[in-house]
Formats: sequence, C-alpha cells, structure tokens
Amino acid sequence: MSRMTELANFLKAHDDYAVFGHVNPDGDAAGSCIALALALQALGKRAAVCLPGGLPKMYEFSACSVELAADARLSFAPRTGFSVDVSELERLGNGRALFEGCAHAAMLDHHETNAGFGDVFFVDGNAAASGELAVELIAELGVEMTEEMARWLYIAITTDCGRFGYSSTRPQTMEAAAACLRAGIDVDAIVRELYRTRSEGRTRLLGLVLAGLELDEKKEMCWARATQEMFRTAGALREDTEGIVNYLLEIQGVHFACLVEERGSGVTKFSLRSEPPLDVADEVAVPLGGGGHACAAGVTMELPMEEALREVLSRARRALDELEAAKGNE
Repeated sequence: MSRMTELANFLKAHDDYAVFGHVNPDGDAAGSCIALALALQALGKRAAVCLPGGLPKMYEFSACSVELAADARLSFAPRTGFSVDVSELERLGNGRALFEGCAHAAMLDHHETNAGFGDVFFVDGNAAASGELAVELIAELGVEMTEEMARWLYIAITTDCGRFGYSSTRPQTMEAAAACLRAGIDVDAIVRELYRTRSEGRTRLLGLVLAGLELDEKKEMCWARATQEMFRTAGALREDTEGIVNYLLEIQGVHFACLVEERGSGVTKFSLRSEPPLDVADEVAVPLGGGGHACAAGVTMELPMEEALREVLSRARRALDELEAAKGNE
C-alpha cells in the first residue's frame, strides 16, 4: 500500500476535521486546505479550515464555501486534525494547540525539511506545491473534483511554482494543473487577479523596498528591508511582501537574496531565495530554526533586524565561499 493510499484510507475512516495551514498562509497553504476541506465534505465529513492569520486579501476574489477561521475557533469541536503545507509543528501558529488536541492527526506537505508528524503523513519534497499533492489525494479519495476545488488548487499550484517557471516544476505539476482545467476553471480570471492586479499599498511598498536594496562587494548577495515605517507609509499589509524577494534574486549575478521584514518586539522574518547549487534551506534557514526548499526558504528570528540580518548574511556568504572553493578544486 502506498503512503498516499494510507493517508486516503485514514481520512475516510475519521470525521470532524480541522484542516490546518501555516502561519501567514500563502496561496499554496490556503488553496490546498480549502480544496481538501471541500473534498472531505464531499465524502460526507464535517470539515473546516484554520488559517493562522486568516485568508490573505489577495485571494478573497475566489469564492469559498467552507468555514474559515483565523484564530483556531471553529463552530464545532474537531476530532481530527489535518495539517497541509506545514513544514513543522511550530508553523501551525495559534492553531497548534487545537491540532495537538485532536484525537487523530494527519499531514500532507511538500517541504523537504519536514521530518513528518501526525498518525499518518505524506511528504514529497520533489513536488512543486502541496496543491499538486492535494490533486493526487483527492483522486485517491475517489472524489470528483469540482470547479471550486479546482480553482483553489490552481491558485495553490501556480503561486508556489512561479507560474510553472521554477525548477521545482515537473510533469506531475503540469498534470495536476491540467486536472484543474478539466474541472472547468476560468484560468484568465484567476491569472488576472493573481498577477495582473495589485493594490495601491502593495505597489507603493514594492517601490519603497526596492529603492533600499543593497548588494555585497562581490554583487552575489542582495537584500532589502521591509520596515514597519514602510508599511505605514505605503498603507500596505503584511501579505503585500509576497514575491518581492524574487526581484532581488533576478538581479544579474546575484546568487542569494533575502527580504528582511521587521516584525517589532525584536522579531525579524526572512524570505530567502538562492540560485543552485546554493541550498538556502540547509545552509541558512534550518540552522537558524527555519525551513523550506533548497532555493526558497524562510526563517523568523527573535533578534533585532540588523543583528539578525548580519547572522543570515554571514551564513550565506560562508556557504557561497565554500561552493566557490569546491569548484576551484575540481
């Protein structure tokens, strides 16, 4: 029996689901959780979604018929917790206590740094998005994909694989997206909202952050800050930082990029990106308590912004120097 079949059988055997995404949910977490809650409801199960921090406004254009909670308070007492796109228990945020309080627990994820948790779990670090795995799981459950499930899954997949442009994109990614198209989604409408529409605050924040970008002497590393003052000046939301770090990595010659977000009270959040062969998760994020993928990771540190930034840049510089030395010895 495959691990995916085992997970499907587990889900069929239980009920009263709270489907959990990670803190500061992105399109993959939100879309995968909503679609899987819909699939569980199609099986006759009771299911609701917990998204710590709530559904980002940028995804509110997509209608959602399932119960959503930002504070882990549901209209019923869940008996089964189902974690989706959550790389570690700490990433459950204010939902962790509710998840751990459930009698049964399952997990589905695509972060290669995830060691696994719950009674039953499936992790595929090669998948471009948890949404890709959710498509497979819904088929394994024997549930017919509806337009609403497909819409949320397409959001999940396309946002996490860079519109099918990241190296994580594989044939299964395209096949999962094709399954969404066959279910009748309006791709043009989804893409218009996701990539061709931007709030004034998001646009102003982008300008402020990029205006302050910095490069190291070798112009191999690039970083920029998103301060609390910038958010106030731009009239932007926390979620409006999504994607900004990619502009930094796109600068010619840059191999490591990070967006540094000032959270206040000595807390600093990093979005990290790299070009192969630098594994930004193993070399930078994981040693500092974070996680993610080889070329896209993140970490939140309980340090003032500048102190935390020095630590991150030091690790990235050391990793790049080691790669350069190894290349020179070949």
